[in-house]
Amino acid sequence: MPRARALLERHRGRALRGLGRLDEAQEHARRALAAFRANGEAYNTARALTDLAEILLAAEEPAAALPLTDEAIRILSEENADQHVEYLRRLRERCSGPRE
Repeated sequence: MPRARALLERHRGRALRGLGRLDEAQEHARRALAAFRANGEAYNTARALTDLAEILLAAEEPAAALPLTDEAIRILSEENADQHVEYLRRLRERCSGPRE
């Protein structure tokens, strides 16, 4: 049951981000992240980190999103989730801003 609740929190956060309700989205993503960390679920922890980074980027807070992407990359590299790691690398570039 705790895992199902955490997944529901994660997906609520994603839905709220899509609606532009970023503060609420962030609350749900943080709750999901805490639950996945507590349950020791590496993959879902990384996915919640990704969601939170996307929310922070949408809220124009790239500096806050950057360490989340780095942590998610580290976790998912260990999980051999190559496709998602590639997505995170592109997301990380958005966090870092344009290069001169």
